[in-house]
Amino acid sequence: LALMINILWDLDGTLIDSMAVIARCLNQTSEHFDRGPVPAAQIRSMIGPELGVSLGRILDTQDAEQIQHAKDFYRSCYQYSLHDSPVYPGMLEVLQHCNRIGVRQFIATAKYQLYAEQIIAHSGLAEFFTGIYGSTESGQYGDKKELLAWLLAEEKLKASETLMIGDTAYDVAAGRHHDLTSLGVLWGYSDAPTLLAAGAHQCVAAPEDLMAVIKGSTMAFC
Repeated sequence: LALMINILWDLDGTLIDSMAVIARCLNQTSEHFDRGPVPAAQIRSMIGPELGVSLGRILDTQDAEQIQHAKDFYRSCYQYSLHDSPVYPGMLEVLQHCNRIGVRQFIATAKYQLYAEQIIAHSGLAEFFTGIYGSTESGQYGDKKELLAWLLAEEKLKASETLMIGDTAYDVAAGRHHDLTSLGVLWGYSDAPTLLAAGAHQCVAAPEDLMAVIKGSTMAFC
């Protein structure tokens, strides 16, 4: 890569497969608050936004206190399953390759930052990342556009040298909002039409295709 390249990686659905854990914890929370099971299709749509937004949908409420209670319960469930989300096959090799060629890599996730840090450490991936950025306990930076604004300013990254890679429209839209080259991955929790509609420059079908697309993207879009 001719330029200094920075990659902002989403976490859930991009680096780790967390669907089963998130679904279990969302359903436990829903049942705790006397709601029925959450359909799988609905859960897929809830991976991406800040947790309080998703819980508000499940409980059909905008009451901040009730949502906070639900967040506390969800996290009490989630902390026991924190390390049960495997890294997607092939992603370790991508991170290793990016590291070898001097790419600076960051995590940009709406997930509670403390949990993101613990997951990355447990997965043995911490050495690949210059920084891990996530939401606060109260939900600040849960909006991906706000999160990226913070990350880009904090790390003094240039948009022309930075890629956003994620699996949802939230990732892509946030990247485009900040004039980043934005790639959508198809092994996560969305699909190509949704990602392209959100502004993805390109969609990637498998981890083994990523490096070629990353290299092509730095020349085509920056």
